[in-house]
Amino acid sequence: MNRKRTNAWLWLLLPFLLLLQTTFVQAASLPSIPTDNYFDQVNLLNSQTQDLVSTKNQQYAETKDKPQIMLAVVKSTGDSDVDQYAADLFSKWGIGQKKLDNGILILYALNDGKRNVRVEVGYGLEDVVTDSQAGQILASNKSQLKSTSTETVNQGLQKTFSSITTLVDRHYGYKNDRKSDKGYQNRMNSNRSIFNVKNILQLVGLIIVIGFMFSPWGRSWQLWSILAWLFNNNDHFGGFGGGGSSSGGGSSGGGGSSSGGGSSGGGGASI
Repeated sequence: MNRKRTNAWLWLLLPFLLLLQTTFVQAASLPSIPTDNYFDQVNLLNSQTQDLVSTKNQQYAETKDKPQIMLAVVKSTGDSDVDQYAADLFSKWGIGQKKLDNGILILYALNDGKRNVRVEVGYGLEDVVTDSQAGQILASNKSQLKSTSTETVNQGLQKTFSSITTLVDRHYGYKNDRKSDKGYQNRMNSNRSIFNVKNILQLVGLIIVIGFMFSPWGRSWQLWSILAWLFNNNDHFGGFGGGGSSSGGGSSGGGGSSSGGGSSGGGGASI
């Protein structure tokens, strides 16, 4: 009789034991938290991407709230879809601060050429990076993220990361980071174009004025007054150089990861 009861209990416990075993196997397959704020299982990330992630998180680490945005590249999510894998990895790494849950994970999984991407958002930032915003960011960079070119994928990851950090910076009132603020880069490119056109027009005008100086009209005091005004107002001659970019692209040696136990509730988006 006792033996039958024991067997009955074993049969009842069997599903729970199998579930527990599956959980342990899944947890064991997840990579350990990296020493930096990026993880690259397939050597995909170039130095520019690594530096972008490291530098931004270094800046965050020096703030009061210490938000954290990590980037992970894995070969496969195994039997899990990219959404579940990202949630499990987020939980294991504890991205963000425990009481604030202000972490975000960008997961890139090769998955036999599917190249799945997931933005997993912590509880505390779900109103900052909404599901809709995360979806729009991924959609706008989809062609690059799904590319078979390593360089192109890195460009897509950099844009995705920068778009997210811009939203986080705006929420906390952080000063725009020129390196990761996409809007800033667009404004700079626009300003450079306008600046070059102005320089050309100013140069042409200067040549015309000099030509008049050596003509019979050059003795006119009005021309000398105009020339003096141009040279005295430096704003009109901002220099004919400038506009160059300086991107070292070197990988930062610092920026160690120090997650504080943040958690997510499934917010975000994936492609």
